[in-house]
Amino acid sequence: MNEQLLYLIDLQNIDTETQKVLLGKKDLPAVLARLEENFEIIKSRISEHRSNLEGKSKIHRELEDKLKKGLEQLQKARDRIHDVKSNKEYQAVLKEIETLEQKNGVVEDQIISILEEIDAAKTLLAIKEQEFAGEQQIYDEEKSKTEEQLGSIESELRSGQKQGEEVREKIRKELLKKYEIIKNVNDGLAVVSAWKETCNGCHMNIPPQLYNELLEITDELMCCPNCRRIIYRRDESMNGA
Repeated sequence: MNEQLLYLIDLQNIDTETQKVLLGKKDLPAVLARLEENFEIIKSRISEHRSNLEGKSKIHRELEDKLKKGLEQLQKARDRIHDVKSNKEYQAVLKEIETLEQKNGVVEDQIISILEEIDAAKTLLAIKEQEFAGEQQIYDEEKSKTEEQLGSIESELRSGQKQGEEVREKIRKELLKKYEIIKNVNDGLAVVSAWKETCNGCHMNIPPQLYNELLEITDELMCCPNCRRIIYRRDESMNGA
């Protein structure tokens, strides 16, 4: 077989494998983006639970401060009762004490209620944080796996590019130009095998005479009359295009 044709077959195989690798790479950035997006949603949910607990804790602190001030006011009112001079003042202080006790009682009830809510929020947060830890582990593993795939693909692409360059250097410029033109108009496939008088590129029959000429050793490259791809007769001992 023509030596230049052998180089073209090798180049086609390399370019085909490179195209497969590129197709494999194409979806990986989108996979990473989806992983990031889904994990951000998970993080936002756990943040909502943490914010909810912090909000209730803040309300609790405010109620405790309010109760503290109310108790201080109550104590001052009780202390004043010993200094009143008239029954009217006495009744007024008693009324103030009663009002303060009622207000403080309401605040105490609110504190008990918010503490119950805080306990429930803490329990739920503990469950959600445990779930989050599992989700984060899955995310980390998937992200690492995808990044490793990208790294492996990049390595394959560099290797394929190097091999392709080495083969291209062995092919005559006019043949290389012809190969690139045919490849560009035929979905990346410029060199194909023929078997049983059929082109394996377009799967159309080729003339018997042309098929027989494929066995001859010649400097001339044969092209399929249907798809115009460069063709060669397949040898079972070869892994042709």
